[in-house]
Amino acid sequence: MGAREFAVLLAATLCVTVAVGGAAVGGAAESGTATRPAAQSQPPGVTPDTVLMDVTVHENGTASWEIVYRTRLDDPETTEAFRSYRADVKNDSEAYSQQFVDRMTATVDSAERSTGREMDARQFGVEASVREFPQRYGVVVYSFQWVGFAGTDGDALRVGDALSGLFLDEKTRLLVSWPEGYEPETIRPEPDERRTRTAVWAGPTDFAADQPRLVIAPPAAGPLDLPISPLAVGLVVAVLGAGVAGGWWFLYRDGGGIYRNGSAGDPDESRDEPPEDLLSNEERVLRLLERRGGRIKQKAVVDELGWTEAKTSQVVGSLREQGEIESFRLGRENVLALARERQEP
Repeated sequence: MGAREFAVLLAATLCVTVAVGGAAVGGAAESGTATRPAAQSQPPGVTPDTVLMDVTVHENGTASWEIVYRTRLDDPETTEAFRSYRADVKNDSEAYSQQFVDRMTATVDSAERSTGREMDARQFGVEASVREFPQRYGVVVYSFQWVGFAGTDGDALRVGDALSGLFLDEKTRLLVSWPEGYEPETIRPEPDERRTRTAVWAGPTDFAADQPRLVIAPPAAGPLDLPISPLAVGLVVAVLGAGVAGGWWFLYRDGGGIYRNGSAGDPDESRDEPPEDLLSNEERVLRLLERRGGRIKQKAVVDELGWTEAKTSQVVGSLREQGEIESFRLGRENVLALARERQEP
């Protein structure tokens, strides 16, 4: 499979995935029913293993969107095709993003008609890279700015009407983040995961016609709104300045720091620790094992990842079947260990 064939197949997959939002919005506007994507239209072999829809809402109602597609590079043919595709994207990113631009522009236009709120799509971009999670993946990131995505009501932001009836398949997760200093007043439906300033829904999820919905606003002023003296302000600034200087020294001393990435053989291959959003459940367990030196009690996995025992057992069972981990009893505890071939010599 060459770069051009990979691009065609990937573009078809992107069209199916991105159409979820567009079909949901358009369907809500015209018939109140979200259109389902046809699973059989996703081409075999290059269908992304995970899709992340990452939406960051700003105070003015504009949202920064990133749609991240990851394809496992587990055979030489797919790996080489993706590398060639990545080079083509670098040389002519506009050509490789045009289908995404057309689809999302249509989605935003449909949402504008549905909500009656003025909207626009701008600042489109696309990047392709090879990353380790810890397995090797080809990653394509499409980004754009959605102006008018959230409704503004005084200080409050009303989010979600542009995505009414959205359908997420089993490979897709939706993240909605809000500005610092805001707090959620309403979130419907209850997200699968709540983080600091972020709600996460994991597929398969079939949102109702009036979902998802979030209302976020700055907290009400407290009863003790006391004036702050210039001396107090000066002390705070001095302390923060010392802390920032110390932080930069820690990050960059000896040319190290947590932001080192890349490899000698390929500067586009990142070996940073990826965010949790880009990891499958199995990969989260593997990363936890690696952080713990290759061995951990199963109960600790439950506590660390905040999962139920049933979900943890299911993921552990899948990893055992794949030969990624081994398990044994230690007293009454079930202990997990990386498979011998995965461990460092």
